[in-house]
Amino acid sequence: MPGVYIFKGASDKILYVGKAKNLRKRLASYFKAGIQNKTFHLMAAARRIEFIKTAAPKAALVLEEKLIKLLRPKYNVLLADDKNYPYICLTDEKYPRFLYSRGRNAANCFGPYPDAAALKLSMRRLLRIFFLPVCTAQQYSRTARIGDAERCIYRHIENCEAPCCGKIPLKDYMKRVEGLVRFLKGKKMSPVKELEKKMKESSAASDFEEALRIRKIIDAFREVQEKVNVVSADASKYLFRPGEALKELKVALGLKRVPETIDGIDISHIQGANSVASAVRFFKGLPDKASYRKYAMRAKGIDDCAMIKEAVMRRFRKESACLILIDGGAGQVNSAKDGLNKIGKKIDVIGLAKREEIIYRESGATIKLPADSKALRLLMYVRDEAHRFALAYHRQRRKKILDLK
Repeated sequence: MPGVYIFKGASDKILYVGKAKNLRKRLASYFKAGIQNKTFHLMAAARRIEFIKTAAPKAALVLEEKLIKLLRPKYNVLLADDKNYPYICLTDEKYPRFLYSRGRNAANCFGPYPDAAALKLSMRRLLRIFFLPVCTAQQYSRTARIGDAERCIYRHIENCEAPCCGKIPLKDYMKRVEGLVRFLKGKKMSPVKELEKKMKESSAASDFEEALRIRKIIDAFREVQEKVNVVSADASKYLFRPGEALKELKVALGLKRVPETIDGIDISHIQGANSVASAVRFFKGLPDKASYRKYAMRAKGIDDCAMIKEAVMRRFRKESACLILIDGGAGQVNSAKDGLNKIGKKIDVIGLAKREEIIYRESGATIKLPADSKALRLLMYVRDEAHRFALAYHRQRRKKILDLK
């Protein structure tokens, strides 16, 4: 299974982000004898490993880059130096050109594309199909400086209309540029359809060598247009900027101020046995580990609502927060509010249901935020962290009780 793995150290500090075609094999390699240098120091500092499964290796490759750029882990030295995957950038010249680039270096860029070889092959073919310059930036600049298009070999062998020297009307040239832009945005597949038609004609004429050549070009085009989706439920908690998420959350919930302090509450038990609760705190959108608390529940039986009420009362008798997030729906939110009323505290409470990711308000109203909402990603992060912390404590208590028997 392909994916991305994340090494975490003390206080869950992110140390390293890596990708793998096979997560099991890659992670196993870190536990072999004889590791040295950076890997040795990484393993000495590591306390926990998280992994995020992806649909394909290319998705893992792009997700790795995004996480490294956002999180800046200590032990990442390959991609943390702003090395990027390939892009195609459109220059802002009078006669714009499409240039291959490592990273975004212009306002209008397309990418990233995981397969650099396929990108180079298909872009050269695309430039020829749309009758756009195929020369390098240096060759283009030299011909423009000389001002003599006839001295350029591409003028003769590629039938280039020499925009470098203004030999083609700008209006006609821009129509070609706009056509390629539409193709790169996935809005027009006419070059592929045309090539498929030629491939069938070549095959029917028994020109199988030509048909195979066209097949390779079509495959390269599709590589360029491939959309890689890297935002999964597992990865979403990392792919947002906390400040932006908090501002969005304030608007979405209609709060009077940005909720700088968010507490997450969750319950963990097995059929009512060894019931525990967790309280995690996020300050300015990031975990505040020093403020995490765990509680062994006094409430008996399988009654999550009673346990949430108890956990809220114990947590906020001497504490406060801007917003409380409960893992659950309307019933759990009402129980939390009952607990706050009993201790005389006024704090906004919301619930976040799993799977549907619907937000429940105290009023009974519900909110469904878009899947790519930064506010939703932050809430999912808080909810999942509370669940992780509660589950870890539940396992610890269960093991301790079993050891005593």
